[in-house]
Amino acid sequence: MNHMASSFLRGAVTTALIAALGVCGTASPAMAVPDLQLPFPCGQKWQLNTWAHAPALDMVKEPDQHGTEGATLIAPAAGTVNQSYYHDNAGNMIQIDHGGGYFTTYIHLQSRAVSDGDRVQKGTVIGKVGKTGPTSNGHPHLHFELGKDSNGDGSASWGYAGSERVRPAFDGVTYGQANGREWNNVESHNCTEASPEGMASVYGVMADGRLSYTAIDAATGRRTRGAVLSTATLGFTPKAMATLNFNTLLVTDSAPGGKLYRVDIRTNRDALVFEPPVYLGSGYTHELLTYDGRSHLFGIADGTLRRYTITAAKPTLTDITDNTLIGQGFTLKTLTATGPDWILGTTAQGLLISYQIRGTGSWERHQLRDATWQGFDHLLSPGGGVYYGHHHDHSMHSYIDADPYDGRDDDLGKQGTVDTGGWSQTLLSAQPATVT
Repeated sequence: MNHMASSFLRGAVTTALIAALGVCGTASPAMAVPDLQLPFPCGQKWQLNTWAHAPALDMVKEPDQHGTEGATLIAPAAGTVNQSYYHDNAGNMIQIDHGGGYFTTYIHLQSRAVSDGDRVQKGTVIGKVGKTGPTSNGHPHLHFELGKDSNGDGSASWGYAGSERVRPAFDGVTYGQANGREWNNVESHNCTEASPEGMASVYGVMADGRLSYTAIDAATGRRTRGAVLSTATLGFTPKAMATLNFNTLLVTDSAPGGKLYRVDIRTNRDALVFEPPVYLGSGYTHELLTYDGRSHLFGIADGTLRRYTITAAKPTLTDITDNTLIGQGFTLKTLTATGPDWILGTTAQGLLISYQIRGTGSWERHQLRDATWQGFDHLLSPGGGVYYGHHHDHSMHSYIDADPYDGRDDDLGKQGTVDTGGWSQTLLSAQPATVT
């Protein structure tokens, strides 16, 4: 590291961080020190320094700090976010309660991807590395601390000499033993849960019949574009919608007879423009529709699940074949597809259920959650184990399922809140298979 960079870092976060930086957490039952991994994606290498504030660590990306600013920050272990806000001195900061009185703290972040109360798993994206706050001295780096509630007051203070910070260990190796220490090329083995990559493209219908388009960064769970609105309206009252690809929607009419339309999107860049809806046929009385991204369209009407095969990117009626009765008893409130022949839905009672569909009368049911999902009136998945739940209060929330096909819920956690409001669409649908 050159002398100028060293000077920046030495002045960045030292004992000059005032006691006002200390915050409180929630005490947990006594347990062992959390098994931490480096808070960066698997395989990355970082330089760790104590400077004059051991056992706290400053981290910059190897080999030459290039890529430090804006680098993805992920949780080093499972826990619950108990602080996420902008601090006058520390800038964007996050603190995670890992249980047993242990807390990890991250400051000077460029952005935060989690909010107070969010449950995170090891590997969950929590933010981006930055240089916010005056004590960063304008130099991009992560200031990291592990804190221990040693006096039992339900808090782990941080950010100043004499606080309750302790030496952290990553992948079983302890760091922060003394001031002036440096560790080079420390490799992250935070590999258990990969971060999702890709952009979720979400189409919606407004109450007046206009269409909307919104983009969400799957890695952070943050909206990056939209909502972009159309000036034209569909010209009918829609009942259900499925996104086939980036510029093709299938929409049913709520009028008797179940008319099915194809909607071709011309552009959604600065304004959403679409061609007049193309009538395909009738008899599609489904309350819910979803497309799995490969070839199958699923529809539910009165608890009956049917599967169709789509054989063209811009289908006509002859391209929608194999009207297959899968079964009955699918009394779902919401419906989305998580992958080829996998669907996911919620019930009015709050259950979250996934199904692997094999064919007529053949499916496997997995009840992932027993309650709490009843507030969602739309469920969306762009793939990659990413789920978006639209709440009836017009907020949107993101979740990550490390393995959406294992039938378990212990690897399903909330990523954060996309928006606390503003999602007033009456129908929503995500383009499938855009996130990995």
